[in-house]
Amino acid sequence: MGDRIITNKKGGRQSYIGVAYDCLDPVAMEKLAEVLYQGFIKYGADNWRLIPCVSHLNHALAHIMKFLMGDKSEDHLEHAFCRLMMAVAMKHRPRYRGRLSK
Repeated sequence: MGDRIITNKKGGRQSYIGVAYDCLDPVAMEKLAEVLYQGFIKYGADNWRLIPCVSHLNHALAHIMKFLMGDKSEDHLEHAFCRLMMAVAMKHRPRYRGRLSK
C-alpha cells in the first residue's frame, strides 16, 4: 500500500495495494495451513525458519518427484507447496524468527 490513490466508478477513493489477495484460492491456503500445523505439532513453532532456503527447495523437489511418480504415502503436492512458501519466506526474511524470537 502506498501513496497512490485510486477512484472507483462510484467515486470511492482508496489506496492502491498492487496485489490480488482476492485471487488466492481458499482451499489451497487451507491446505497450506494444515501442513504448517502438522509441522508445528511435529517440530515446534517456526522451526522451519531455522532451515536454509536451499534445503526447503530440496525437500519441495523431493515431494514434487514423489507426487509425479504417483506416491500416495503423503499429500506430496501440499507439502511441496508448503516448502516452496518456506523457501520464499527465507529468501525475503532470512533473519526473521517468528514466534521463536519471542
